This record gives sequence, C-alpha cells and structure tokens, in this order.
Amino acid sequence: MKKHFFIRWWISPFLFIAAACNTAPVATQSPTLIPPQEASPTVESLIVTPVESALAPGNPTAAPRDDILASHAVTFDTEDGATINAELYGTGETAVIFSVMGNCKPGWREFAQVTAAQGYMALTYQWRGCKANSVDDVLIQKFLDDTRAAVTFVREQGAEKIILVGASLGGCASAKLAMESDASGLVVLSSPPSISQWGFEIESADLNTDIPKLFITAENDNTVPAEATRSLFDLAAEPKEWQTYPGNAHGTDLFEGESGTELQQSILGFIQMIAPE
Repeated sequence: MKKHFFIRWWISPFLFIAAACNTAPVATQSPTLIPPQEASPTVESLIVTPVESALAPGNPTAAPRDDILASHAVTFDTEDGATINAELYGTGETAVIFSVMGNCKPGWREFAQVTAAQGYMALTYQWRGCKANSVDDVLIQKFLDDTRAAVTFVREQGAEKIILVGASLGGCASAKLAMESDASGLVVLSSPPSISQWGFEIESADLNTDIPKLFITAENDNTVPAEATRSLFDLAAEPKEWQTYPGNAHGTDLFEGESGTELQQSILGFIQMIAPE
C-alpha cells in the first residue's frame, strides 16, 4: 500500500532538553575526529553507486518514482501490538536501520536508498506517534519499542549484522539500544543524552561496547546544542569518532546544506568500514 508522509516540525521537547544541558562548549574545528583513528574513506576515494540502483536496478525510468517507493513500503508489529510503517530497500546480510527525528520528517529516505544501492539492506520507519500531519505526544514516547521492533524485523529478513543510525530522537533510540540490540556499529546525529520530561536517559552502560561509533552535529545546532550531543559522545566507550559541521541545521536537515555531500560520504564510509561489501 502506498504510504504518504507528512512533515511537521516537532521542536518544543528538544528545546526543554537544550535548556537542561550545561556541558562545556564543543570544539569548533570541522570536521573533528576524537580520538585519532583510521579515517573513513574520503569523498575522492569512496565510489557511490547511484540511487537509481536502489529504486530500479539498471533502469531508473522503469516506473514512476512514487510507484517504486510504494513497492518498498512494509509494515511490522511491535511487541505491544502497534503497527509500524516503514520502507525497506535492498538486501544483504548487513542491515542499516535509519531512525527518524521526533518531528516525523522522513529525512533518511534518500540516504537509505543510496545505502541500499551500495549492497546493504536499508530500513527507515516512522514512529507510531506519527499521525497524518501531527505527532501524538503520548504515543511518540514509545519510540524505544518501535526501534526494538525494527531490529527484530530486519533480523527476520535475514540480517546477520545491524548498524543503527539515527537523528535526534532516532539517535537517542539508537544509542540506548546499541548494547541491547547487539549492533555492529552506531551513528548518532544531533542527539542529546536525555529527555528529562519523559524520564528518558542514556547511561554509560548503554554505550559500553567496543563497536565503532560515530557522533555528528552542526556547530550551532538550533534545536539540540552541540554540547548536548558531545555529552552523549563522552558517555560512550572507545572506539568513537566526533565530527562537527558548519551551520545550525539539526539532524537530517544537515543533508540539505552545503555540507550535505561530505556528510553523506562520511556516513557511507563509516558503514563500509564496519561491513565491507
């Protein structure tokens, strides 16, 4: 069934988070890697297969884009009986799960398609709290259960290795479940370590794993301050990377700015480092 997505900014909860975070300012060198380690493939060295291969292999005009997107629509159920709407691209033993921001904007869609074109299974999904052109403030708080169901779903599709990638609220879920899900890698984009009004907190034990971890933010993020994401980075065990980019874009909105191509290459390189295809 064809799935329509609606975009609505959902900022106020994260403004509360921003007010609660009082960590030291983050370094502004962009991008910065902390601590030094083997660099991800550069823009010049990373060969990216065009997104058309994920949509219509060998024939990007085989069908209208919307029809192709509809053909990738899937649903899966959570343990408590909620049905989650998602899009599944590609196949393979490595699945990359892209968790969206709390405003329900499908900001990972194109990147999921590009990731699938490189030979991976890629899943992006909507929270159960995403309702037409609004967000249900109660249901959205079940976000961890939704991510757990996404992990179960890709394993049922044959994934043996899972990489969790999330922005803002999606990054919170990905970080919280890094250990629990037995993930092989973690990418967090513009996420805080806690959501105080929900009683949600990520602890160091949740990130006490030796899997590769990449934390990314904009220097002047206008929703979750860079120092909040840096606090989350500080909780994580090694190995881990820290990257900042110019500007004030939040989460997946970074893809729409001047650093979008560089960011895309960085994340793809990180994924390929974890699971070469």
